[in-house]
Amino acid sequence: MEVLALVYRNLRARPIRSILTLLGIVVSTASMVLFLSFGEGLRKALGAELSNVGPAILVLPEGVEAISPGYPELRPDTLRQIQSVAAELGITQVIPTATFARGGFDPSSSFIFQGLPQGFGPKDLYPNIQLESGSPTPGVAGAVVGGGIAQRNNLSLGKTLRLSPHVSLKVVGVLQKTGGITDSFVFVPIKSVQAVLNTENYTSILVSIDPGRRAEEVARGLKEKIAGVEAQTAGDVLRFAERAVRISDLVRFGISLVALVVGGLLVANTVMMSVYERIREFGLMRALGAKRDFIFGLVLLEALLLGVVGGMLGLVLGQAASGLVNWYTGREVGIALSAVTFRLASFSLLVAVVLGLLAGFLPARTASRLKVVEALGRV
Repeated sequence: MEVLALVYRNLRARPIRSILTLLGIVVSTASMVLFLSFGEGLRKALGAELSNVGPAILVLPEGVEAISPGYPELRPDTLRQIQSVAAELGITQVIPTATFARGGFDPSSSFIFQGLPQGFGPKDLYPNIQLESGSPTPGVAGAVVGGGIAQRNNLSLGKTLRLSPHVSLKVVGVLQKTGGITDSFVFVPIKSVQAVLNTENYTSILVSIDPGRRAEEVARGLKEKIAGVEAQTAGDVLRFAERAVRISDLVRFGISLVALVVGGLLVANTVMMSVYERIREFGLMRALGAKRDFIFGLVLLEALLLGVVGGMLGLVLGQAASGLVNWYTGREVGIALSAVTFRLASFSLLVAVVLGLLAGFLPARTASRLKVVEALGRV
């Protein structure tokens, strides 16, 4: 306790410099927490969305991933081939879909239209979704809108949606807000989407299977029997998304590493200046019997204390910024894009501790190697 009190006294003796150094660590740690929280948020959001999807397998054109399906490329004969092998593979339901997005970067003016066959509705794709009002299926010329997009664009029953100059639909149903991606979807007849895109093809085909069948085996059977398609299970999508998120995590960590290096240099500068200003003090301590290890540990503890306190405050600031981001994205697109998990919090604190230790090593080494006579002779 006496050592901690001595460290606190030394830092408090130069309050402005210590506070500015501390702020540098706080900002650098908070930026790292916020950047990396996007990856954690994407993992949680994707996992939650996939757990709500009813069909077990997603059939896509070969070389296309589930998170970016793109332009419809699955031909009608592909649908017929899947239907022809359905009984053999244990497939119970086949739902072709066509999807396109309209609008810009502003969420309030963007729409994601998912076309469904006659008689199908959003609940066939997302069993946990609930209807707020109106019809649960789009019908022949209707649209069922997600709760978030309905709220942002004031879409109520009877309102008109224009998909193109030649295709208009009436809002026949409004879904409850879920806080997920379905809040930003508009479910419409598949023929309407195909008419807008001037194609008879499908973006994807959703496949439900018998409860006694394994999704991986059915997906493998589909790829063997039907050429030119990818059959992806929820596990496949999660694995691909995890790889993509990890790459983006490395990029974001690289960006935040610049701020961390700056914070480390601030700590090193503060502690080194403190060492130079206290050379006579260290010389006196050595003359009174203090060992080199004690001096080394004392100076290193100052840097470590700055790192730990700055890391904790940075974590709090980063979590507050994450909450602000989620408030905005939840209001605009209905998805929480940021999440400060226990893993992320632990990693951030560990980085702050290592930062303090690395920044304090050189000043501590310098202080511990001072010669007693020379130190006492300094003015």
